[in-house]
Amino acid sequence: MKPNQTVREILHPTSVAIVGASDSIEKWGGRLLAYMLRHRHNGPLYPINAKATELMGLPAYQSLKDCPGPVDLAILLVPRQHIRAAVEDCVAKKVGCALCITAGFAETGPQGRADEEELVAIARAGGVRLIGPNCMGLMNAHHNLCATTGVVMGTVAQLPKGGIGMASQSGALMGAMISRGVDIGAGFSSTVSVGNQADLDLNDFFEYLIDDPMTEVITLYIEGIKDPKRFTALLERAATAGKPVCVAKSGRSEAGARAAASHTASLAGAWPSFEATCRRWGVYLFETIYDLLQGALLLQRGKRPTSDSVAVFSGSGGGGALLVDGLEAHGLTLPLLSEATVQSVSPVLPATHRQLPFDFGMLNHMAPPDPEVEGGSIGIALDRAMADPAVGAGLLLLTTQPGQEHVVKAAISAANRSGKPLAFVQGAGNHGEVARRMMREAGHGYFDSTHDALKTLAALAHRTEPQPAVAPLPGCGVPQDLPNGFLTEPDARRLLEANGIPTTRWSFAADAEAAVRAARDIGGAVAIKAVSAAIVHKSDVGGVRLGVQGDDDVRAACKAIAEAASAAGVKALDGYLVTEMWRADAELILGIQNDPEFGPLVMVGAGGVLVELMKDVQLWPAPLSQDMALAMLGRLRSRALLTGFRGRPPADLNAIADVLVRLGSLAAASKGRVSELDINPLFVAGNRIVAADARATLV
Repeated sequence: MKPNQTVREILHPTSVAIVGASDSIEKWGGRLLAYMLRHRHNGPLYPINAKATELMGLPAYQSLKDCPGPVDLAILLVPRQHIRAAVEDCVAKKVGCALCITAGFAETGPQGRADEEELVAIARAGGVRLIGPNCMGLMNAHHNLCATTGVVMGTVAQLPKGGIGMASQSGALMGAMISRGVDIGAGFSSTVSVGNQADLDLNDFFEYLIDDPMTEVITLYIEGIKDPKRFTALLERAATAGKPVCVAKSGRSEAGARAAASHTASLAGAWPSFEATCRRWGVYLFETIYDLLQGALLLQRGKRPTSDSVAVFSGSGGGGALLVDGLEAHGLTLPLLSEATVQSVSPVLPATHRQLPFDFGMLNHMAPPDPEVEGGSIGIALDRAMADPAVGAGLLLLTTQPGQEHVVKAAISAANRSGKPLAFVQGAGNHGEVARRMMREAGHGYFDSTHDALKTLAALAHRTEPQPAVAPLPGCGVPQDLPNGFLTEPDARRLLEANGIPTTRWSFAADAEAAVRAARDIGGAVAIKAVSAAIVHKSDVGGVRLGVQGDDDVRAACKAIAEAASAAGVKALDGYLVTEMWRADAELILGIQNDPEFGPLVMVGAGGVLVELMKDVQLWPAPLSQDMALAMLGRLRSRALLTGFRGRPPADLNAIADVLVRLGSLAAASKGRVSELDINPLFVAGNRIVAADARATLV
């Protein structure tokens, strides 16, 4: 049946009913009623309680059907065993949406999931949309709608209105973000706790926030995505609309994924694939919801870092020194100010202190003021440094110094004049409450720790701009004669070569004598490998011999490989692969991963024996451009090995990027047929790039 209301109508209800309302604030039904009376929306509010005629000054009704007018939103707070009847009443009353706060459904196991699916079926058959169950409700601050049990609503005089929209898979974290937002001066458009996402899910509210004119920045707390393809399409849509998306996701570790699943019955997707997809579309990724909120506030104020270089300002020389130490640990750098900037701060700083970090203890407060900047010499120092082209963002640490109000005025003035983020850290404990109040009232926000400020600035600075769509290279794909299943290395090499990816010189030999002839043709020392679809990791079973030279050595190597394969349970080999030996300056692993949720991705990382040790890998959705491939290489922790480390010749990064582009084209053109593909290692020797080993699986 067609839904009675759209998501936008659900978030802008005229009439609201509280099913399970109470006159006791010790009960959730009483708290919610009290909150909604405190923050009263413009429309009827119907408390539903079978045993009451009046609650908190409002007429109470025995059931939804007794309400004198239509009901747009019904908030369900009755015990689990009464939820089905409440949903049936919603259908009978033609309610637009049932917001089910009550828990005890899919998150409890198979029976709970079955009961939840039955609720959804009943609701959909009657045109009623369902939020939850197991959620904490929603808030639309601009509509003055406080349909949430979050206890913060009982402590604020007015709903915190602003441009930050939020959809969260945790009700408690939604409440915590609202509470923290009140502390730092952040305002919200709409916030929604989606709970188990039995019907309406995070994607539905994500889409709403993209279209909502009151939302300037979107924040999402995610545990698992129900429809990854739709989520990816919405990321693209948000990027096209120019609306920033900020995400914090649990389930990045194996233990975290288990915790997320047990919490809201979500299956947390694989973090690397999720991360790569988000970076592809310019998402800002944060470790915690508090970093997420702080970053969103800076973005909502129109602040964007121009680089990863952070200007450090402090009223403490020691505090500034510690901050500079912290930059490198977060992938940030301290910029070198231009000569013009050095000259511009010369009236307020001595010659010995005109480069960053700036120590306010060295300021000349007798210098002439700048009428455009508040805060005297402090304001001038902040303003001039933030305007320097080498500065991408700023970080100001305030300690227990006198005249904090003066510093805050300067910080607000400089921050307003700059398009770059200027993070303010209040490190003065209870002595800093006046400064906090000033920053809160100005809507600028503040951090309580330098660590949180550095993490947030790093997340903003390291975000990747959304990338335009890329078409696969012509001619890429899977040769028709290759079989499905695990490919032997000769077939995997043919797959690479058909897509323009070079491999070491090689020859397939059906037996030892053919291997002898192949080794003679290649010349010099060779590598000999077992060929069998039954062997996935050749080295693990003794199926590889390196540096083999001479006819007798080739025969001996083939015999040893055959015996090792037999001992491993392989009855007979297809033959032997004979390849040239290389001396590489660096080894990489490249490949294709076909993620079940986010589709094909291209991988690059430190290869050879370092793969498991370093776990230094970058992923990107396929297909990709040359610039995207170069950016992947630039994000590797081991990138120095490719740029002339300790006298090694620098690698041809464009040639490596070309291999990544070709892998991406193969992945896209194969339309899922390449289930997985690894090149390990890819030998790199200056401008010579060649695949030395490969394995793949076709479906």
